[in-house]
Amino acid sequence: MTDMNTLATPGLLPGNPFVVESPEKLPPEQLVGLFIEQYTQIETVRQRRHTFIWGSRGSGKSMMLRYLEPQCQGIVHGGIEKVFSTSEPFLGVYCPCKEGQLNKTEFETLDESATAILSEHLLNITIADRLIVCLRDQFAAGVIGVCELTAFAKKVIMLFEPASIAASGRGATESNDIAVDPLGWLHRLFSLENLKIGGFLRWRCLGRGETQYEGATSGYHDFLLPFMQLVGDLPVIRGASVYVLLDDADRLNRVQQRIVNSWVANRDNQWLCVKVSAQREKYDTLLTLRGGLIEQPHDYSEVNVEELYTQSKSDYANKVRLIAERRLTLSPLPEKNIDQFLPVNDTERQRFDDIKKETAEEWHKAGEPGRQGDYVTRYATARLFQELKRKKQRKSYAGFQNLVHLSSGIVRDFLEPCYLMVDACVKKGAKLGELRAVPPSVQDEVCYRYSEEFLDVKLQDIRKDLPPENWSQLDALRTLIESLGRLFYERLHDPSAREARVFSFTVRESLSSNLEEILRLGVQHRYFQRRTYSTKEGGGRQPWYILNRRLCPVFKLDPTGFEGRIQLSSDHLELACSDPPRFVRMRLGVVEDDENRPLFPSDPGEEKE
Repeated sequence: MTDMNTLATPGLLPGNPFVVESPEKLPPEQLVGLFIEQYTQIETVRQRRHTFIWGSRGSGKSMMLRYLEPQCQGIVHGGIEKVFSTSEPFLGVYCPCKEGQLNKTEFETLDESATAILSEHLLNITIADRLIVCLRDQFAAGVIGVCELTAFAKKVIMLFEPASIAASGRGATESNDIAVDPLGWLHRLFSLENLKIGGFLRWRCLGRGETQYEGATSGYHDFLLPFMQLVGDLPVIRGASVYVLLDDADRLNRVQQRIVNSWVANRDNQWLCVKVSAQREKYDTLLTLRGGLIEQPHDYSEVNVEELYTQSKSDYANKVRLIAERRLTLSPLPEKNIDQFLPVNDTERQRFDDIKKETAEEWHKAGEPGRQGDYVTRYATARLFQELKRKKQRKSYAGFQNLVHLSSGIVRDFLEPCYLMVDACVKKGAKLGELRAVPPSVQDEVCYRYSEEFLDVKLQDIRKDLPPENWSQLDALRTLIESLGRLFYERLHDPSAREARVFSFTVRESLSSNLEEILRLGVQHRYFQRRTYSTKEGGGRQPWYILNRRLCPVFKLDPTGFEGRIQLSSDHLELACSDPPRFVRMRLGVVEDDENRPLFPSDPGEEKE
C-alpha cells in the first residue's frame, strides 16, 4: 500500500487550505490527499458487510464513501489492479441520493404498492447506471476488453422482461453501438428507463387521464443481485463484492428506505454490500417492506462519525488535528503545526495557569475533598469565567483546542471558522506564503460572529423552508435555546456552584407532542445533540440533550466542560419555551439532589456524567 505521507504533496491546496468543498467536486488525487484514515472507523466500513454510517452534515460521511471509489483506492494501493488482488477486494460505487432525483414528490399520487414497485425499479436502474459510469470513467481504457463488456451488456438486458425493455433497447441502439461502446449503450438504456418513470409520474400528477406506465420493472432478486453477480464476473473485478455507497439516504422517502432495509436483510455480502450514510434522526425507519426489523449486529454494522466528546485526547480531537495539519502540509502556509498556527490568548492562558495554582491551594483550605486534580478541573475554569465577568473582559475562544470543542464533533464546523480566519488575515493584508499564525483577536472575532450567525441567521434560513404553521415551534426553539444559554451562564458564573460547567439537560417524564416537535427541530438542525443515558435508579435509558457548543461564545459559556446534566420537567420546558427570565429565576432556586444534600442556591440538581 502507498505511504499516505507521499500523497500529501504540497500544492494540492494552493489557496486557503481550510476551504470546504463538496466531496463530489474533489478530484481523486485531492480527496486522497485530504482524507485521514486514522480515527475514522474506515476499517469497519471497508469490511464485507452491510453498514450504516450515521452522522450530521459535515461530519465526513461523503468523504469516507468517495474514498472507497476505485480511482481513490487505486491511488492508495498503487494501481486499480492491486485493489482487486487484496484479501477482500471490492468495487465501490458512489451513489448520492440527490434531492428530487429519487424521492420524487410525484410518488405521493400512487398507492403504496405502486410506489414500492416503481421506487425499487428507480433505485435499481439508478445504482446500475452509476456502476456503468464508474466502469467507464474510473477504469483505464482497455482494462476490461470491449468483447467482455459487450457480452456483459447483452446479459444485463436479458435480466428484464423482453417486451417491457424493448423500446429503451431500441433507443439505446439509435445512439450507441453495443458492439463498439457497450457501456455507453447501457448508460443510454438506463437513462431512457429513468425518463419513462419520470414522465409517467409527471403525467399522473397532472391528472392527464388514466396514464399507463409503459416501462420495465425490476426487483432485488430478479435484477439487482444478478446484475452485481455479472459485474463480479468481469475480468479484473472477478471475485470482488460491489459496495453500493448510498450517500444521504435520509433523503429517500420512507418506502425507499424500507426497500434499502430489505436489501440489507438479505445479507448477500458475497456480491453486494450496501453502505448507507444518513443523518440518524432523518432516517425514518429500520423496517423492511414486509415489516421485519433489521438489527445490528446480525444484519449490518454501524458506525457513528459524529462525536460527542471532544477532550484533548479524544479520537475526535486527534482526527481534527491530523486533518488540519494535513491541510497545512498541502498548502503554501509556512507553519505546519496547528497549535502554532492557532495560538491561544497568551495573557488569558497565563492568568488561567495562576488560577489553577490558586485553586490547588484552595483545595488544601477546603479540607482536601477528593483528589486535588479533580478539584482544580472542576473549579479553575469557572473561576476564570467569573474573574473575566468581574473585570468586564471578553472570554477568548482562541486556540486549536478551543476550536475543536466549539465544533461539537463536526469537522466542517472546525474547518469553516478556520477558513474565515485565514480569509480575514488576507483581507487585513497578510500573504498566504508568509502567514505563520492567526492572531487570537482574529480568531475571537470569527468565533463570536460564527456563534451569533448560528443562533440568528440560521434560524431565519430555517424559517424560510418551514410551513407557517410550524413557525411558532421554531420561535419556541429559539426561546428555549435562549433560556438554556442564560441558565448555563448563571451557573457558570456563580462562585458557589459545585458543578458549574454544565450545558446539557435530561427529561424524565413524557412530553407533549408540541414539546417533542420543538426538541426534534432542535436536534434536526443541530442545536442539540440527542443521546441517551442510564438512570441511577435503573429501568432503561432516558433522553439526554446536549447544547451545541458552537453557541458557547454567544452565551459566554465554557465549551470544555462535560461535568453533568440538569434535569428539567415538562413544566420547566414549557416555561423555557416562552419566558427565559422567569425560567432562569425559577431554576436558580434551592433544590436538593438525589441524596437529599442541599446544593448551592443556583443548582437545581444534576446527574454526574
